[in-house]
Amino acid sequence: MQSTRTLDMQTLVAHYLQAFNETDADRRLGLLESLYAHDCTYTDPHVDLHAADQIDGFIAQTQERFPGFIFKLGGPIDAHHNQARFQWRAGPAEAPDTYGGFDVIVTKDDRISNVYGFADAAPEA
Repeated sequence: MQSTRTLDMQTLVAHYLQAFNETDADRRLGLLESLYAHDCTYTDPHVDLHAADQIDGFIAQTQERFPGFIFKLGGPIDAHHNQARFQWRAGPAEAPDTYGGFDVIVTKDDRISNVYGFADAAPEA
């Protein structure tokens, strides 16, 4: 049986990935603002971001670089306390596992406070 916290993390991760798939800028920013703490950070091999609007800009750039890519969960979520790690996969509909990696999220007051991203080699754009 899954704990309530694990189920909450599953919902949070689902919404996190949904933000990467949302192409409407206003809806995406609204989603990010509801998910992230005001003092959040997002760090991966390519960026070190602070605030939902910076994360929104990064997602928009990612969508421009890889049009049509869909991000999805790549395996089970491993969660405890206020943190979770999970694999993700991304690619176009005809090759959905083109790209991948794993992220670690840390929450504070049920919002994402920190993201630490690790990506496999990115495909050529």
